Amino acid sequence: MAKPSAKRRQKKLQRKASKRKEKQRAVASMPKGRRAQLRASADWPLHECLVTKSWRDTSEIVQILVARKSPAGQVAAGAFLVDLGCLGVKAAFGRLFETEKEYKELRKEVESRQKMTKADPNLAAKIIREAIAYAKNLDFHPDPNYRGAMLVLGDADPDTCDEAIPLGKDGKPYFVPGPDDKVNLIMAKLTRKLGPDGFYYLVPVDGDAKDQLEE
Repeated sequence: MAKPSAKRRQKKLQRKASKRKEKQRAVASMPKGRRAQLRASADWPLHECLVTKSWRDTSEIVQILVARKSPAGQVAAGAFLVDLGCLGVKAAFGRLFETEKEYKELRKEVESRQKMTKADPNLAAKIIREAIAYAKNLDFHPDPNYRGAMLVLGDADPDTCDEAIPLGKDGKPYFVPGPDDKVNLIMAKLTRKLGPDGFYYLVPVDGDAKDQLEE
């Protein structure tokens, strides 16, 4: 007759074997192709949704990170850089990580740039939608990769979010140049669209930024 400790070990091994088989079945059932996998991730349980803590400040870029975790332990992530002042979704990507540990490297990188806070996915979806619509009226278009990143948001519904999304500054677009922005082209487009006094902007002065808020 097996000792109780041996029985416990057997049960533990059986549970591990069962979980391993479950994970193998889940992996085998995953659709092929990155976009198909991201689309399938919309049905996975939400792992977390983070947004920049100071997201209401339109002079700052808003980071959004949405993650879902599969029964097999994979993590699908959608990441966005959003400019609520003028340019909309400046960058985005959807990515599938084989383990949560791999995903945490991305999370760590995001948190190293700004303080992040937990958020409802519906709020994240509304920030993205309103930023895209605002920028579109100014003839700026979102990073095409945002479509793949949006798949991770799944059934998030911006219409169910009552939070007001700030756009521009004092009723006008507010252009804060980033290191990769083509400043002259953007300024020329805004001037053609709105006139020289139709928007606010930030320009570098002796290495610092100077706010141009006067008409």
